[in-house]
Amino acid sequence: MNIDPNSKVPLYFQMKEELKKKIQNGEYKDGDLLPSEKEYKKLYNLSSTTIRRALNDLVQEKYLERKAGKGSFVKVQKATRDLKSVIGFTNNMIEMGLTPSTKVLSLTTIPINIFTMERLGLKKGTEIFELKRLRMANNVPMMLETRYIRKDLCPDLDKHDLNASLWNVFEKYYGLKPRRHLQGMRITTVLSDNAFLLGIEENTPIFLIRGVTFANNNIPIECEESLYRSDKYDLTFETELD
Repeated sequence: MNIDPNSKVPLYFQMKEELKKKIQNGEYKDGDLLPSEKEYKKLYNLSSTTIRRALNDLVQEKYLERKAGKGSFVKVQKATRDLKSVIGFTNNMIEMGLTPSTKVLSLTTIPINIFTMERLGLKKGTEIFELKRLRMANNVPMMLETRYIRKDLCPDLDKHDLNASLWNVFEKYYGLKPRRHLQGMRITTVLSDNAFLLGIEENTPIFLIRGVTFANNNIPIECEESLYRSDKYDLTFETELD
C-alpha cells in the first residue's frame, strides 16, 4: 500500500482508501480474507489503533465484514433488483452505491430466430441486430446480456455509443421512447464461455431473464436474454394483497 507517514492526511484514512482501491479494482475479491492486524503492523509499521480504525471504517461502509475468531473478509455485495419495476442497469447500480460500467462484446447482424420472431413480431428471414454486453459494478462482472434489436427501426445502431443506456439511444436517435417492458425469470446454469466472462465456475446456478421492450403505439423494439450472477443479485418481487 502507498501510505505516506509525512502526509497531512491521517494514516488510518490513507490505509482505508488504499484497501478500498484494492477491493474496487478486484485485487481483493469478494470473500477474501485480509491480512491480520499484526501482519499489517509488521508490513507497514502502523499502530494497532490506526489499523483498527481503518478496518472498522470499512466495515461501517460495508466493504468488509468481521467474523469472530477468523478475521476481516471482503464483503460480498449484492445488488437488489425489484422485478416489478423497470430500471436500467446503470441507475440500479448507482442506487446501490456501486460504480457501473459496460463492455460491448459484439454487435452483429443475424437472421431472426424463433425466440426473437415470437417476441418482435417479425417475419422469417428478417435481419436484426444482436448486441452482447458485459455489465459490471466496481469492475466486477454482474450480468451478461444479449439484446436483439430491430434493424428496421434502428438502421445505424453501430454509429452510436452502446456502452451507456440503450433505451436512451432508442429515444434520442430514433424517437422510440420505451413505454412497457415484459420480463420473465428462471434459474439455469452457466456454460463455459459465459462463465469465463462472468468470472464464475462452469455450471454455477444463475438467473436467466428474458424480456421484451415496447415503445410508442405498443411497437416491440427489442428483446433480451440476460444472465445475472446469483451470487451478486437479489431479485425481489413485491405486491399488495386485496
